[in-house]
Amino acid sequence: MNRQRYTYQELAEQWDITVPAAKQRVRRAGWKRGRGNDGVVRVLVPEDTERMETTVSPLKLQENQAIETLRDTVENLTGVTVKQAQRIEDLTTALLDSQEKNAVLRERLATLEAQKTPLPGAHSLPQKPIVQSRPQNLIERVLRVLYKGDTSLR
Repeated sequence: MNRQRYTYQELAEQWDITVPAAKQRVRRAGWKRGRGNDGVVRVLVPEDTERMETTVSPLKLQENQAIETLRDTVENLTGVTVKQAQRIEDLTTALLDSQEKNAVLRERLATLEAQKTPLPGAHSLPQKPIVQSRPQNLIERVLRVLYKGDTSLR
């Protein structure tokens, strides 16, 4: 039986998986490993492993699809969260600006109230004196006559 030596990186690329996944596969298969003088670990892989490389259980495929769907969902939610956080920050800034403007306007209003001066551009309307007068319209006179017996014309 011939064997070939591969690094974990080479196995991961060949099997289209991550390096930790390649290490796990090697451990499960019980293949011999050895560290060379260059410090790189190489794995003795039997040649009849073609079957193992391509065989993936249907359950594993479903799990991978579910994990990928979850990753996509988390990625989308993260993007939405970042956008909403930015929106909240913008609205908070706008609110603080409005509060500052409101405070300045309140101070100005208090100053103007204290000085009793009209606001610029405001026209003061002449005040009509409130006069207590007798009822002048016809209906009020008729009611007075009916209920009070008042016969005066005024």
